[in-house]
Order: sequence, then C-alpha cells, then structure tokens
Amino acid sequence: MIESSAPTRIDLSGGTLDLWPLHLFFGNPPTLNAAINLYARVEIRQRRDRKLVIESRDLNRRATFARLDRLPDKKHPLELILRLVKFYAPRRGLEIVTHCAAPAGSGIGGSSALNIALNGALNRFTQRGYRREQMIEIAKNIETQVINVPAGTQDYFAAMYGGLQAVQPYFDRLASNPIHFESEDATQRFVLCFTGKPRNSGINNWTVYKETINGKASVRNNLQCIADIAREMESVLKNKNWSRFAKLFSAEWKARKALAPGICTREMETMIRAADRAGALAAKVCGAGGGGCVAFFVPPQKKHAVQEVLQKQNARVLDFRFVKRGLVVKSG
Repeated sequence: MIESSAPTRIDLSGGTLDLWPLHLFFGNPPTLNAAINLYARVEIRQRRDRKLVIESRDLNRRATFARLDRLPDKKHPLELILRLVKFYAPRRGLEIVTHCAAPAGSGIGGSSALNIALNGALNRFTQRGYRREQMIEIAKNIETQVINVPAGTQDYFAAMYGGLQAVQPYFDRLASNPIHFESEDATQRFVLCFTGKPRNSGINNWTVYKETINGKASVRNNLQCIADIAREMESVLKNKNWSRFAKLFSAEWKARKALAPGICTREMETMIRAADRAGALAAKVCGAGGGGCVAFFVPPQKKHAVQEVLQKQNARVLDFRFVKRGLVVKSG
C-alpha cells in the first residue's frame, strides 16, 4: 500500500497574481501562503486484476472500471482523479481512496492538495520518477483541464513544500522561497472560519483575469496594490513585524474585495465586523471569495473571544495549526 498526504494553506497576499501571465504585468511579485494541517490524503492498493476502483470519501462516491482504457473521456464527478490515473497509466489494477479534511469550496486549496497528494502516490506506484517541480507542472495542467479556466500555482507549492513561503515567479522559472517562522506562535495569531461553499466557485478569479487582460484600469490598479503589499509583506514576515503585518493583511483585503462584485458577501462583512468588535486586528478571504473561508489575524490573548463570537454568527470555526512539512509519501 502507498499512503500520501499534502497540506492545504492559508493565502496571505498576492493571490490571483499567481495566474500566468498576470504576474508579468506587475513586476513578478511573490505570492505568500502558509501550510496548515487540514490534509488531503490518498491511499493506493495494488489489485491482482486490472480493475480500477476509485473512492472519494469527501464526495461520498465510488466508481469501478474494468481496466485503464475504460476510463471515461466525458465529464465525471471524479474527473481530477481519473485524469491523473490516465496520465500515470498504471499497468496493474489498483484501488484509490481519497479524503480531504478541508471543506469543499473552502478556498484553502483542498483540490490542489489532493492533486499533489495523488501525484505523489501515483508517481511512487508507477515508478515514473518525476521530480517535485515536474509534479507541480503536471498538477497545474491537469487541473486546468478540469476547471476549464487558467489555474494558479501557489496552492501546489504550499501542498508540495509546506511551511511559510513566498512563491516567486522569475522569467525562467517559479521558485519556492521558504520564510522561517515559529508555527505555534503563528497559529495563536490566526482564526479560520468556513462561511459556506461559494455560490460561484472559480468565477471571481476568471472575471479578474479577463478584465486585467482587457486593461480595465480599476482592476489593474487594485492588482498593483496587491502586488506592492505582497512585496512588503515578504519582508515583514521575515522580520516578524506582526503589527505591520496586520495593516498589510487588512489592506490586501480592501484591495481584493474591490476587484470584482461578489468577492465579499454580506455574511462575510457581518462576521468581520463582529470579529473586529471582539478584538480581531484584520481579516481576509481565502481563495477567490464569494464564500469559503475567512482568515482573521488576532492578538493571541483575543483568539478565544474571536472564535466564540464567530460561532455565534453560525460560522464554522476550523481547528487548525500551521505546519512546516509538505507532501509525504510512504510505502507499506
């Protein structure tokens, strides 16, 4: 048996600019995120026949196919998994079981973490020998086929390498630049709550993408602001300047919610105001917005009070901690 797991993440600044070629328009700013222990997990067991048995515990779905060439070409609820199996083309039958601790549509990179975990497991099972940077490229390209819009890159780096990092685009490559941090101290400074699945998951980033390409001034101005914040935030995190971080985190959200209608919902605004009254210093949506998770930056002594007030708002507060490890693959 092969077991693999990869972490999800909280994105701190620079999201959307990890979509090629948007970062090129703003001087190649970094995207900053931190891995959390809401893992995507994969188990692969070899079969004696050629059957492929796929089970997603998140979706409560199970599918069986007689052999590799019987995998469907059309849309399927397990399409991401099936496309990866086709790509790796195992010569033997197998059973795959997947599970992700992140709620569906939470905006913390659950599908990308699953993508990386499954890449790692299938790469080991088929003995393809792909390097980590190659698996990131495979994950990005296959997920783009599934979602039918350009896929960003930051989530794959968080899942692959873990920790706190700046995903830095260069003209010749993408790099993961780790930032040293004390994970327990950082955990005490954040609250993460799930507001509900986005009504238009994936739409917001595509809207921003198109309007940037088309030269819409307001969108470009807000993305320039986000790019500038990301550059400064990288330095601030390296220096552990939490007071300045709070101001940047708040400013990032102000610029982000102005990018497109629907990124910020009434429910989010209500929760952010309530958390602010309880002592939160700043808040920002995770992912594309319109629902999903909101991350709150809080003084450690106010964390419990903020969690309580959010629960009274019928938000689901997620128990998490920051982690330094990325993809792990084990053979049993």
